[in-house]
Amino acid sequence: MYVEVEDTKPWYKQFWPWALMVMPATAVVAGLYTYSLAASGSSGLVVDDYYKAGKAINRSMEKSQKAAALGLHANLAVNDSAVRILLDHVAVQPEQTLTLSLYHATIPGRDQTVTLTHSGAGMWSGQIQPLSAGKWFAHLLPVDQSWRLEGVIPTLETVTLELQPAL
Repeated sequence: MYVEVEDTKPWYKQFWPWALMVMPATAVVAGLYTYSLAASGSSGLVVDDYYKAGKAINRSMEKSQKAAALGLHANLAVNDSAVRILLDHVAVQPEQTLTLSLYHATIPGRDQTVTLTHSGAGMWSGQIQPLSAGKWFAHLLPVDQSWRLEGVIPTLETVTLELQPAL
């Protein structure tokens, strides 16, 4: 004979309703957390205006082509916070001020720009903040930005680097 036993506990004191609600609740919490991470800031790697970025790339190539036509190349030396550029060329006058921009490959907040002053015998020097780990791009331009040399610093162990026109 079968006897039916009536459960007198209310639903919220049962195990199975809570066990079944845990997975959807976890998915909702994880989704809200993911949304907060995505909305908290820009990654800096996505360009909003592709047309404007394309025009800038074309202007950048013109600067590199001018540097190549002038036969420019430089040697960059980074030592902690000191940076030195050896650029021995008649097209660059000693009184001319140069600008070195260092761009971190993935974190735009770490980018640096330093003004280099002539320190004799084709040498320009300046001070930067110590570079953090990661890949860095170096761009060397005169104040009038008529030409540009560039190079990639793959690791912090790289002490010297040759900057050339990007062609």
